[in-house]
Amino acid sequence: MIALEFTTFLGRFHPLFVHLPIGFLFLAIVLEWYESFKKTEVKSKLIPLAWLLGALSALGAAVSGWFLGETGLYEEEHLFAHRWLGIALVITAFIGWYLKSKPKAFPVKLQHGFNILLLAMLFIEGHKGGNLTHGETYLTEYAPAPIQKLLGAKEGKDTGPSFTTPDSVQVYADLVAPIFEAKCVGCHNDEIKRGGLNMSHPDSLRMGGESENVIAAGNTQESELFRRITLPPKNIKFMPPTNNALTYDEIKTVEWWIEQGAPFEGALTSLKVTENIKPVLLRRYGIDTNPKPWYETVQLEKLDSTQLSNLVQIGFEIKTLGPENSLLDIKYSGSDLTQEKLSELEKVKEYITWLSLANSNITDEQLSSVSQFTNLTRLQLEKTEITDKGVAHLSGLEHLEALNLYGTKVTDACLPYIEKISSLKRVYLWQTGVSAQTAKNIQENNEKLKIVIGKG
Repeated sequence: MIALEFTTFLGRFHPLFVHLPIGFLFLAIVLEWYESFKKTEVKSKLIPLAWLLGALSALGAAVSGWFLGETGLYEEEHLFAHRWLGIALVITAFIGWYLKSKPKAFPVKLQHGFNILLLAMLFIEGHKGGNLTHGETYLTEYAPAPIQKLLGAKEGKDTGPSFTTPDSVQVYADLVAPIFEAKCVGCHNDEIKRGGLNMSHPDSLRMGGESENVIAAGNTQESELFRRITLPPKNIKFMPPTNNALTYDEIKTVEWWIEQGAPFEGALTSLKVTENIKPVLLRRYGIDTNPKPWYETVQLEKLDSTQLSNLVQIGFEIKTLGPENSLLDIKYSGSDLTQEKLSELEKVKEYITWLSLANSNITDEQLSSVSQFTNLTRLQLEKTEITDKGVAHLSGLEHLEALNLYGTKVTDACLPYIEKISSLKRVYLWQTGVSAQTAKNIQENNEKLKIVIGKG
């Protein structure tokens, strides 16, 4: 443990050493090319000295960088090339020092070719180091669009996969595993198991690593994984690499998964979707977990326009719910509503979802026709002569969500029928014979139902 802390201490000097070889070697090459341009016969002794200082500082940068890489703060697949190119650069710098110490012993073309080789290595090594520290998009993120396109930069933000419905979404496979794959598996896989942890498979993740409670299903406070991804980025134990840290939405997804018992099998619908995870699922994956009104789930072929024209001619006002929804919003008011007209309405009964018969002469008996409208979700009967007998016909409507009985002749006797409509969310009963106390008792026993009532 002490040895690890000491090597980590040495690794922290990497940012100090890494800029020195760039300065020394670049200075040496510029000085040599300047003397070549001036055609100076005797080469300055500062050139091989600068190469030596560059080689020594490159060695210090490589050693400290190696120790820094051992801390696990960087992804192995990106670290590998940076490490070994750094070692190659050290060797090249010492060879360059040897060449520059004996300028007359080697051809001028070889000397200049070696300079170009070293500059290319410095550029590539510096670029890879910058990617490790700041991320691959650091250089191109704010570049003009043509330059981004030239360099092959990705356009737009990665918001994760998109799903149409939550029914088929597998929580671990579709939501959690892709986060681990992108942010963790690079250093915790079958070949590289930092901390003894392999996150590439559910079985290996269950086994954990050097820490006993890697996941701690159901308890984020005890989860070493969750603790590591939520530490301050400057903390030596912060995971994953600082340039590829989990986003807020990714952290909240992992947190919710752990709180739900960290299941590796099961669909989204099998878990409790808490209020704090709903916006994350909608924002990142396009999953809307809020229950949809029944009319949004019904899929029907479009009606023949002739049928709708016939209904309009006998006095019905008709609207569709939208270009992609064939369900109808129908309204009728007046004192000339007959059973014949209702019979015509029955021909499109499955298409009716919103129906207003307010201020009409609808009767209790005629509501038996309305009871056949299986996709009805909103019914307005305010200011009609409807009584408790008429409400009894409505108790079989399985998808009715809103019922307006304002100004009708219903009494407390209608409430048992209303209670039978399990889908009902709102019922309006002011200026009726229903007592406020009875309505209050009904509502207390049914949290989903809101009864709006006032004094008559």
